[in-house]
Amino acid sequence: MKRTVPLLITAISGFVLIVSFFLPAIQEWGEKAALWFDILASIAFILGGGNLLKLHLKTMSDKKSGWGYSAVTIVAFLLTLAFGLFKFGSIPTPNTEFYGTTFAALPLSELPEYRVAGTIPDRADDEPLPTSVRYQLREEDGHLVFQGWMTKDQKEDLLKHQKTLAWQCQVEQLFKESRPEKFVDKIEYRVMHGALSVKGILTEELKTLLAETLKKSETSERAIAKIEEESHRQTAIEVASIPESFKIPDDAKEQVSLDDYRLAIVGPMTTKLRDKISKKWAGFEPAMPLTSQQEQDLLAEIEDRGGSLSVEQRDVFQKFFAAEWSADALVVAINSAGILAAEDKSACELLGEQSAGIEDLVLKKKAPDPVLLNDDQKQAVAIFVEQPGQSVEELNIELEALGTLTEKQQGATGEFVDALPRQADVLKSLGIQLMKVGKLSSAQREFLFTPVVEQYAWRTEVGRLFVAAHQVKYSWSGSYTSHGNPFWWVYEYIFQPLMTTTFAMLAFYVASAAFRAFRAKNLEATLLLVTAFIVLLGRTYLGVQLTAWVPDAMSALKIDQMTVYIMKIFNTAGNRAIMIGIALGIASTSLKVLLGIDRSYLGSKDD
Repeated sequence: MKRTVPLLITAISGFVLIVSFFLPAIQEWGEKAALWFDILASIAFILGGGNLLKLHLKTMSDKKSGWGYSAVTIVAFLLTLAFGLFKFGSIPTPNTEFYGTTFAALPLSELPEYRVAGTIPDRADDEPLPTSVRYQLREEDGHLVFQGWMTKDQKEDLLKHQKTLAWQCQVEQLFKESRPEKFVDKIEYRVMHGALSVKGILTEELKTLLAETLKKSETSERAIAKIEEESHRQTAIEVASIPESFKIPDDAKEQVSLDDYRLAIVGPMTTKLRDKISKKWAGFEPAMPLTSQQEQDLLAEIEDRGGSLSVEQRDVFQKFFAAEWSADALVVAINSAGILAAEDKSACELLGEQSAGIEDLVLKKKAPDPVLLNDDQKQAVAIFVEQPGQSVEELNIELEALGTLTEKQQGATGEFVDALPRQADVLKSLGIQLMKVGKLSSAQREFLFTPVVEQYAWRTEVGRLFVAAHQVKYSWSGSYTSHGNPFWWVYEYIFQPLMTTTFAMLAFYVASAAFRAFRAKNLEATLLLVTAFIVLLGRTYLGVQLTAWVPDAMSALKIDQMTVYIMKIFNTAGNRAIMIGIALGIASTSLKVLLGIDRSYLGSKDD
């Protein structure tokens, strides 16, 4: 029986994998068999590691010859295993860290319940509810009950679960019911993590709302208290330098402060706030198109610092600024934001129309009339671009006073300007282009590259504060092979040199074996010797130079070309023949194993 059961498992699994590969209808069987294979392979790895320890520990206890090597093997195995499993020194994976957010463990049972009339539909394929909502959604007394706050992703998963209008209308109603508008963008419950999360600082208003929304218990009070404490924790760093134009807006001074060279923040820093501190607050202005006069002034300033540029450099200078964007690009961006596509009707709206007897349902609402900039607004945009000094907020206020401007258009203005390179970046790019065609003096290089160096230095300082203020959620989520951690160090500085040494020693054995094998005893051996000589010589500098005098018309006689010809044609043909033979051998051996003809994998009969 102990041989029959493994034989059946092997045969059934093997045939399932083979058949599912050719029949898409049962592809899922193959996927499940592959999952079981992974589970069994994991168990085999554990057994293999245990067997390694057992054998080498026995060698050490018996003090057999070479037991010291066994000790080294065990120590290396345990260290590598520890570094790989526990990921000491690994940087957490960014997509699991939720930057700018504070977490507190909180059971799902502490969250409020929301309900609407309805039932969970049965699917023909018996597919259960999506995993994202499986723990929060249930049916009770003719109602759909959702515990916690539904996210947009959960809503989409539920909408896909059943395509009927009745079900999708129930999902929309439940989504609307279970998303408190007052803190929906600030507070979430992450069911897969069993944690309550708050973005930014937990204000008194949010704290009161949370206390009123969550069930009143010691557990929820502890979670709120922890988030309040963590979100008000101050983090500070000493910065080496501060941009001259750096200024903290009045509405952010409670969270960010600068005292002498001490930059501090209260609570975790979001990526959006990080970008504001490193770019907008620091005064690193976006690069606006230069007028002809401004271009001439910049050229004169460069030449005043180190002499006139060459003709080629002047040509590069002109072409560099000829490709700049214009005010029309910003107008197009704002107008594009004012053209809104027709919105989809909600499932409840469509269900209502269907109930009213409308047969041909129209899935989309009528598209709103586009909101485009008028001539006065376009002129204001042109002035904003040509005469820097006005902020995006001031531009939006002016545009709104001159005509209609939607909220989306206001956001498009800010997004356009934020996406522009900074002035320091433009000077750096210009300097690189000029140096490609000529030389620049040290003063010219300093003028062109110093601003970007200062900008990079400040962004680095803000990045340090961003990392210091971050509250790590999953310290072991990073890759065990990430650069600089102990596992990487062991592989890079111990395993890799040992492997390189082994292959270097192997080269001498190969050379010795080749010397003994390449003896022209017969025609086959002679062909092997000549071919090997051409290939080896064609891979060296000397071999290429020996036939460099051969004219291009007879390039096929050059040793390097002959090497390519041999490797591409004769070697490829030989490799294909070998691979075909290997494939046939694998197929025949696999069939013998699956049919039980070869049972060597079950062990000897004496076991």
